[in-house]
Amino acid sequence: MQFEIPLSSDPEDDGRADLVAVPCPAPADAGPVGWFTGRPWLACDVPATETIDRLRREVPLMEPVSERLLNLLAGRGLTSRRDLESFFYPSLEHLSDPFLLVEMDKAVARILRAVRLQEAVAVHGDFDVDGITGCAVLHLLLTSLTVDGQQVRAVPPFIPDRTQDGYGVAARKVRQWAAEGVTLLITVDTGAAALTELELARQLGIDVIVLDHHIFEERPCAVALVNPRRPDAPYPNPDLCGVAVAFKFAQAIGQDRPDSLPSGFLETITDLVALGLVADQMSLTGENRVLVRKGLARLADRQLIRPGLAALLRVSGLDRGFPVTASDLAYQVAPRLNACGRIGRVMAALELLLTHDPDHAERLAQEADRTNTRRKQADLALKEEAVEMARPYVERGDPGLVLHSHTWHKGVIGIGAARLVELYQLPTILIAEEGDEARGSARSVANVDVKAVLDRCAGYLLRYGGHSQAAGLTLRRRDIRDFRDAFLGALRREPQHGPIPVGYDLDLPLEELSAQDVAKLVWELDKMEPFGSGNPKPIFRSTGLKLKQTPAVMGGGAHLRFAFRCPNQGRNGPSALSREFVAFGAGEAWRRESTRLLESGRDPLATVWDVLFQVGRSNFRPRGGSYDPVQQLLVDIRPAGNS
Repeated sequence: MQFEIPLSSDPEDDGRADLVAVPCPAPADAGPVGWFTGRPWLACDVPATETIDRLRREVPLMEPVSERLLNLLAGRGLTSRRDLESFFYPSLEHLSDPFLLVEMDKAVARILRAVRLQEAVAVHGDFDVDGITGCAVLHLLLTSLTVDGQQVRAVPPFIPDRTQDGYGVAARKVRQWAAEGVTLLITVDTGAAALTELELARQLGIDVIVLDHHIFEERPCAVALVNPRRPDAPYPNPDLCGVAVAFKFAQAIGQDRPDSLPSGFLETITDLVALGLVADQMSLTGENRVLVRKGLARLADRQLIRPGLAALLRVSGLDRGFPVTASDLAYQVAPRLNACGRIGRVMAALELLLTHDPDHAERLAQEADRTNTRRKQADLALKEEAVEMARPYVERGDPGLVLHSHTWHKGVIGIGAARLVELYQLPTILIAEEGDEARGSARSVANVDVKAVLDRCAGYLLRYGGHSQAAGLTLRRRDIRDFRDAFLGALRREPQHGPIPVGYDLDLPLEELSAQDVAKLVWELDKMEPFGSGNPKPIFRSTGLKLKQTPAVMGGGAHLRFAFRCPNQGRNGPSALSREFVAFGAGEAWRRESTRLLESGRDPLATVWDVLFQVGRSNFRPRGGSYDPVQQLLVDIRPAGNS
């Protein structure tokens, strides 16, 4: 059987978007680890029988529902009729009132005043996908907004160049806008911490509306600060990203002045909102799930899809007739836009989302694709160097990693840090040196709040910000060593819980199932899409398996294909084990651990194995032969008896 093989072992491209740990408790003595993840396994809680019985009556689906699907729904806390209705049939009517966001009323009043006075209004985004899509949404909003026949003068939207402008609001652009007569600035995915720049705007006569989701210490000088993570925020969904806050702004305007926006305007921007939510790894639950589902449906409509997004799907290989998933956005589309912001022309990414010209869109998508190829090459070189630099610190037992180099590009250090976290399960900061200053990106493991750790090292930092799992920072080059000592010291004072287990949802005895049984399960799992943060793709465990042969090598050795022995074909057709399993990015780990097994006198082919795996729809159509709609992915493996 053939499988789709990723073009590289880049986690942004290898289809592993859903291989995230199910949030289960993490005991310090969780037991032996899997060969691929280096982490122990932990079964999630089994729902009570009465919960499953009630759920069976409440599920609003016409088709019969399996016990497996009921257990998966219950494990995600979906047990009420209302929750199930919004989960399976999401609607914009399920969204929360936007005016529950603190100062949303002030933001709406200020933009409506700008429309009545026909003011010049500017939009300032950020150079990641969230900031780019948020900037696009606000530009579309401003050019569509009409009140009593009046419109604002929307100046061209702006996203800062990472090299020229650095992080945050660009002061040079504020001065330029003031000279051009701009009187209102709207920032999206940035601005909450821009105290100096927003004070400059005030002095130059520019009011500012901040639409952001980043944590801040002191309120900036803004006429409205709309942020779901404000300490005084009663909003029920703190997991809005910047573009989602921009959507809520549009929703609030339409709610306050129903005739001010074209009919169905909110539906037309859900594709951009979905892309930003997925790229920023926001929880795909509640209203975020509604927005992503709506956005994915819009991407599937060839009559409605934007030329730029259609072109991005083509260069990403996602135009073959299969539904676009959240994983496709996260691992294929978003990286190409992000690459423009990291090492390319960020305004090309914004232009790509806004253009109506299919030919121009194609040229811009090709540019984004080429930029992403350069980004992957730079990232691979950085990763190889960082792994070598990290090894002695890992071997001596440091609680985290702080690595720096003057050869690293600041546009790829975030991805490099994420790779080292994945490899070593340690909080990691990679720092790119630039003259007397240095820029760093931090990534963390699930049980360490890296933002809180940085708070205790703030004396060495010129500026920093982020959240529990990711942060950015700037410091003087001469302070790197002292900062590293302070960071490691702060980590040592953090409670230690051991490696985070890989949680699995259910036991699925593959030897007892047919290939058709698994196909039916895939059909049910499709109803739970989109998968991602907050709604991870289910992971199953199967025990007592034996290899049929040595795993086959794919992708130059980075990936493997596993075949297990299966019982003879029964009355229900071929066994589930007649399908092979693909293990993306597992080649190195398998070679290392199987060598150790052989050195201990055990033959992998004679060993009994336990596995963690996922099942899903295959998007690979072979040139010859029959098409199998099911793909089985091997998440982890370890010798049986370690459970």
